[in-house]
Amino acid sequence: MVHRYTLLFIPLIWFLYLWLTIAFGFELHINGLFYDSFPHPEDPPSIGLLPSSLIPFLMFIGTPIMFFIGSIYTVCKKLWWWFAAYMILGFGFWVYLRI
Repeated sequence: MVHRYTLLFIPLIWFLYLWLTIAFGFELHINGLFYDSFPHPEDPPSIGLLPSSLIPFLMFIGTPIMFFIGSIYTVCKKLWWWFAAYMILGFGFWVYLRI
């Protein structure tokens, strides 16, 4: 039963991360998650899991896609608690940004 909703939970974690960092100003940068994909020759090599050039893609393309797909899926499957979470965290974030 828990495995069934894992993929629905991942975008909500991303929306919560956006709320905490952009709306509330918390510094929640995880060291070692992103590495500098455009390093300078004088800098030491950076270590990380994902390239830093992926951040704009996640923010401007991935976030709306995750929101719409998750919202549509939860409505089609009639998972109303999940849909409410998507509306509060996802749609509420766009209202906060006034987009």
